[in-house]
Amino acid sequence: MFSDNNFITIRQLKLLLILDIFGMGITILPQKVVQLGGQNGWILILIGLLFSLFCLILINQVAKIYPNDNFVDYVCKILGKPLGILVSIGFIIKIIIGVAMEIRIFSEILKEIMLFNTPFWVISLSMLLIGAYMASKGYEARGRIAEILIFVVFIPLAFVFFIAVFDIDFSNLKPFFKEMTPMQALKGGAYMIFYFTGIEFIFLVYPYVKEKEKIQKASINAIIIVGIIMTIISLITIARFGKYDIIHQMWPVLEIMDTIDLPGSFIERQDALIMTFWIISIFMMINAGMFFSSLIFKDIVKIGTHTTFICICIPIVYLISFLPNNITMVYKIMNIFYITFGLFYIFILPLVLYVIAKVRGLKYENS
Repeated sequence: MFSDNNFITIRQLKLLLILDIFGMGITILPQKVVQLGGQNGWILILIGLLFSLFCLILINQVAKIYPNDNFVDYVCKILGKPLGILVSIGFIIKIIIGVAMEIRIFSEILKEIMLFNTPFWVISLSMLLIGAYMASKGYEARGRIAEILIFVVFIPLAFVFFIAVFDIDFSNLKPFFKEMTPMQALKGGAYMIFYFTGIEFIFLVYPYVKEKEKIQKASINAIIIVGIIMTIISLITIARFGKYDIIHQMWPVLEIMDTIDLPGSFIERQDALIMTFWIISIFMMINAGMFFSSLIFKDIVKIGTHTTFICICIPIVYLISFLPNNITMVYKIMNIFYITFGLFYIFILPLVLYVIAKVRGLKYENS
């Protein structure tokens, strides 16, 4: 069981959502937006933010119908038990595959950039076990650690990109709005929804927040903050490298950090400092995935403890992370994953649940 006081504050919810969304995707986001929209691709993030806000509001509207029930219970009430259980199992699969692929990408990058001689399996297993351990401490512990790690993530990031602003060429952003048609903008913006993966966790948080009436506003504020940060990072990265260089870079955000000279060269391992934000954000994403997947698992089975199901998920995640042969295959799997499970749980499921709830005349329960 969790601790007796397993509730989080609205502030902690907002910080957790920011950290849960702001993960691995940021490292390749500038490359993806350039592929979809050229030098003006950063605009696609703002369009994706609007689409994500729509999906987020739908998710909140559904979760507010039974605010004190867990995801499995209220989905079964809306869809019927057989279909509700099937949807819940699919949610577990979505989260587990997502965590496994993120661990694989994390391990590949860390081994190539920093830990050259460390065995791949050691990097993967270490991060997975640390994330799982944090997840086992419950939601309140996650909320408390988020209040600390939010500064560890964003202070180095803000510092490095502030310095980068003084060495960028804004002509790399020209011509403005000429190489992207309205249809390309809509398609690219729709794809950007997947870089806001994590908003679907709002399905699961209502029973653990006392001020339930404030959750929707807090979650909206959180993803607006993330969207603005993503836009600024992509804008600066495109302006620094130009669209042609970014296309050929595997991880452009990490590249921009590696090319920046800190004033005075007072830090020997600059790469370790500037990657702190990324490592911590991955840690938060992994422990979020382990926490929520085991939570749904326990609510389906209705026996055992939360920690028991985390232990069950650990070897599954670990083995799945080794299935792809290389990093290219990982990204192919992630793309397929986005347009199947991602699309279903971020957009289709909230819309279906909302429509069915309206047709059945389900009213919001008092929290």
